[in-house]
Amino acid sequence: MKRRLSVIFWRIVNPPTRLLAGSVPWWVLLETTGRRTGAVRRTPLAAGLRTPDGMWVNAVHGRHSAWVLNIDADPTVRLKVRGRWVDAAASVHPFDADIVAKMNRYARGGPSMMGLDPLLVFIRFDG
Repeated sequence: MKRRLSVIFWRIVNPPTRLLAGSVPWWVLLETTGRRTGAVRRTPLAAGLRTPDGMWVNAVHGRHSAWVLNIDADPTVRLKVRGRWVDAAASVHPFDADIVAKMNRYARGGPSMMGLDPLLVFIRFDG
């Protein structure tokens, strides 16, 4: 039931969020390649912990998320941050409470409120 409610929620919330993600500071827009279709997929995410070489983001639903499965198939991604696209490579990691504790409040809230098997994804910027 929790999974069904979250799918309905995200189907309503994600379309308008995609328009703002990557332009407002609390959201980024992740572009992956569909593992089955090869089509471009864009997912709005809470901006996570920024490091000098990349950014950590929460995968609140872990491997239940299509974008995480797409990264498993092809780690080459693009990330829109503050209005600019950045080429990157993504890798999936186990959930680490120490990393999440350093994230902003909005990014920290996802796993505790709605998460199903949360994981972390590190997006390493190219260049």
